[in-house]
Formats: sequence, C-alpha cells, structure tokens
Amino acid sequence: MIKTLILLNAMFLFSPFAEGQGAGAAAKQAIPISTQALLSGVKNPERKGVIKSVLMIQCPKDHAKGTGFVISGGHVITTNSHVVGSCRVEDLVGVSAVSDEPVKFSSMVRDTDRDLALLCTNKPLPFVLKLSGSERPQIETEVETWGYPLCYESPAPVLSRGYVAGYWTEVRPQPNGEAGTPVEHLIVNGALNPGNSGGPLVERTTGRVIGIVVEKWGLFSPLVETVITALQHSRTMTLGGVQVTDADGVTKGVTNEIAVAAALKEIYDKSQVMVGEAISVSELNAFIKDKRQELACGTH
Repeated sequence: MIKTLILLNAMFLFSPFAEGQGAGAAAKQAIPISTQALLSGVKNPERKGVIKSVLMIQCPKDHAKGTGFVISGGHVITTNSHVVGSCRVEDLVGVSAVSDEPVKFSSMVRDTDRDLALLCTNKPLPFVLKLSGSERPQIETEVETWGYPLCYESPAPVLSRGYVAGYWTEVRPQPNGEAGTPVEHLIVNGALNPGNSGGPLVERTTGRVIGIVVEKWGLFSPLVETVITALQHSRTMTLGGVQVTDADGVTKGVTNEIAVAAALKEIYDKSQVMVGEAISVSELNAFIKDKRQELACGTH
C-alpha cells in the first residue's frame, strides 16, 4: 500500500529557526510571470505568503523533483529525505516561486526514519512560513498544500485541499530486523500526488504549517510492486517493437518485459485514492533539536 505521509512542523524557540521574514525581505525580487498571475488570482491575502515561501526541489541525478519551503529566517529549507534522493547537497537545485534565480544549498542534514531533510541556502530567501505548535490538529481540521505535483514544473505552485481524517503511528523496520522508532502520523483526506512531497501542509484557519507532505496512498497491494520488480529483472527478456524515450531524451528499443514493467509502474505510482498520512510535529521538533548545531545555517 502506497501512503501519502505528511510530516508535521513545530514552532521553534531558538534563534536560527525563528519565524518571520528572511534577511532578504527588503530586497526586490524578479517574480516570475506565472507567480504574478497566481498571486493576483488568490482570494485570501494570507495565502500569498505561503505561495511565496514554497519552492521546487530538483535532484537532476535522479531525474526527480519535489517541494520544499522556507522556515528559518530565510536560511533553512525543509523537505523530505526522499526528495533529496541520491543527490549531494551541491547537486540539488531549488526553483523559488518568487525569483528567477536558482536556489543553491551549502549544507544538509537528513533523517531517513522520519523522511526529513533540512537544507541551508547559500543566500537567505525573503519569505518564511509560520509553524504551528506540537499539538495534534483536531479531526476535520481543514488543510491545504501548495506544491509541484506530477509533471508540473512552473515556478508558481498549485493548490490541493483536504482535511485531517485520523491518526496513525508508523514503525519502520531497521536493516538489522529490529523495530524502528515509532513515528506519529496524521491521516489526511486530500489530493496529494508525486511532486507534492516536501510541501507545507497548512491549517486553513490559522495559516500555519502543521505538516510536510511525504507520500501518497495508492490503489494497489504490494504484490503489484513485486510483479513490476520481477519483470524489470526477468531472466527471459523478449525483444519487441516498443520504443521509449528516457529522461535524457534518448529514444531506444526495450524488451517486452521492461515495457510492461514501465507501464505498470506508471499506473502504480500515479494512481491514488483521496487519503494520505502525516507525521507528528514533535518528530520535526526532535530532529531540529538534534541537528541544529550540525546544520549551522547562516554561518557559511
């Protein structure tokens, strides 16, 4: 079962992670035309701050992308560990909703159990999101997220809405077979897609961030993924007439098994139900507390 996780954020009381606008707030920004159009069409003025704080995170090595947002005086971006993927910090590229200049990063810390990552920017960004406290939001709390789902790659993020539908605790198995540390989740009813991962989950009534989108639920059992993997590594490959174009734009012939596996994986990854999950804000609080000295944003 594919899940849509959402990692919750905490209100930080120490200086490097304080709320408010970043150091470059007064600087003029060359806002992309797509973002200008989006901001002019938003009904609620408070949502404009969320839009301005969001950015696309790209890992060129993996041909993958996700979403992140600014939290720490403009110096810190939070996203998911799986969004970072196999990229080194210097390989990652951020695309800000409010600037034509690519965002680069100087350092990174990750927590794969929580699926969290914190990135230091080379330059502070001007708009910062406010973070909620550590309390669980009530069931039926209306939420929304802004991000870059599926194949969408414009600088201006798009909106998805839903509500908190329940709670759950995840325990991921460790490589040694032992049980991992329990991680609190929220279950969220909403349209969350690949590419939304790492985006802010915002409580609509307060405008504060209560989570980070991580994964999505899907329609299929783990058996489908097992079949896909078996096809990808089949010992009996049969050459067919299927031509595919890879992420680098190179067209080549593939075997029938690889073609079927690719088609199944596309359906498996992109299909969804309107339910996801979330990790408690206390998890991010603990992560930040453990890693704030190691990250040392603003000192590079």
